[in-house]
Amino acid sequence: MADKPVIFFDLDGTLLTSQLQVAASSVEAIKKIREGGAEPVIATGRAIHEIEYVLEATGITSCVAMNGQYVMYNGEVIYENPLLVEEVTALHAEASRNGHDMAFYNAEKITVTAEDSELIRKNYVRVGGEYPVVDSCLYENEPIHLMLIFCEIGEEIHYQEQFPYFQFVRNSPYGCDIYPAGTSKATGIKQLLSLKKLSLENTYAFGDGLNDLEMFDLVKHPVAMGNATEILKQSASYITSSHDEDGIQNGLRLCGLLK
Repeated sequence: MADKPVIFFDLDGTLLTSQLQVAASSVEAIKKIREGGAEPVIATGRAIHEIEYVLEATGITSCVAMNGQYVMYNGEVIYENPLLVEEVTALHAEASRNGHDMAFYNAEKITVTAEDSELIRKNYVRVGGEYPVVDSCLYENEPIHLMLIFCEIGEEIHYQEQFPYFQFVRNSPYGCDIYPAGTSKATGIKQLLSLKKLSLENTYAFGDGLNDLEMFDLVKHPVAMGNATEILKQSASYITSSHDEDGIQNGLRLCGLLK
């Protein structure tokens, strides 16, 4: 198996600054580690079409997207795990009964169930995106890989109890990511490493949030950003500076990948 370093970068709060851009120091650092033979990979809850500007800025061509449900390596899709239609249908019906709007994701599209929701608007402003197209039935016509439910903090507990085959991971004050129970970014990373015969022994990950926990438990060298949650910092081998303070460059130096 190839033993070159493979480094997984979360996006929001990690590779992206608070202005939702890739810092110049990060672009330069990634260029240097690639020249040294390392393999940088994005590992994000976002869909591929949301992050094309990041791939262009960094030159990265591989991505574990939608919290491990969709994996691209050097521009080629090598793994995907679409959600089961009957399970999505049941959750959507319950959310509708409770007055909670949702979003549905696949590799090409994001759609939402309401055209004028304050929570939806705030969520996509937070990540620098536009209000998605309204289509409540995307999952009936195309495979989807990820959902969001827009609800107040704590309201997701009801859904977690009612739908144990999904996990509900809060990604903002406005809602939760939803994907199959027992899967995560780590699932997609395992698939990538296995299919491309890359060694787990030389893996690194940079992250800041709860959806990075399983990734940190998997890789050999987890690096928490200075702005990371305390829970994630407890799982880290290294703690670097924040995403607004050259945290990627400094973290790569901390773990010896960059001089």
